[in-house]
Amino acid sequence: MFKAMKSIIMLSWVLGGLLVLLPLHGWAGDDEQDQPRLTVSAEGKMNVPPDKAVLSFAVETVGKKLAKVQEENQERMARVLKECQQLEIASKFIQTTSLNVIPEYPPPPRRSSGGSLEQTIPRIIGYRVVHQVNVEVRNLDIVGKVVDRVLKVGANRFSGISWGLQNEQPNKLQVLQRAASKAQNKAETLAQSLKLKLVKIMKVMEGGVSVVAPSPRYRMASAAMAMEGGGGASVSAGEITVRGTVTLVYEISPQ
Repeated sequence: MFKAMKSIIMLSWVLGGLLVLLPLHGWAGDDEQDQPRLTVSAEGKMNVPPDKAVLSFAVETVGKKLAKVQEENQERMARVLKECQQLEIASKFIQTTSLNVIPEYPPPPRRSSGGSLEQTIPRIIGYRVVHQVNVEVRNLDIVGKVVDRVLKVGANRFSGISWGLQNEQPNKLQVLQRAASKAQNKAETLAQSLKLKLVKIMKVMEGGVSVVAPSPRYRMASAAMAMEGGGGASVSAGEITVRGTVTLVYEISPQ
């Protein structure tokens, strides 16, 4: 009996301790959660001129004999690469993005007089070879010249221009700094208007940074003009927009 009473007393002590501790933990969480807060967000933005252009060209050749088609394609591409070299574009800025060999087939067979599709084995009647390259140009003054001259010497496809920055990081950091400063000013203005005190910053969140290049502008007639011996590719670089957002969470109290 004495042992049973002792066990009951010990169990009561344990339960009592739990009852004392649980409310303390609950109050600590509630206090932190119920602290008055002010959350503000702001965007930083800047427009900067691009300092590089990526031009997308291709050499396409067609013929009956694969070896001859490939040879012609290689010769035309060699002239393109030599022209880029003469325009002082380093080989490290020229990259093959795709090289495709596409068999050519005759038109699909017609239906026979009985109405059923004639059973024929597809036969290859020729080949098409397409070699696509990207050329990065860092001297924007010669972008139009590069387009014209590359199309004259061998390229017969031009997919367009994409503008960019050689180093995006400094601009990204600058827009985040602007966004943080604007968010801080916004919080101070709100606190002053509502007669609140900004106690401390509880949380800082970066909403991400985007770099948006301008839409390519290139007269579609320029490619045909260049291949026929005409000149004057019309190119406009525009500006690149860099945006970043920052969110600040403040603990606040009455003044």
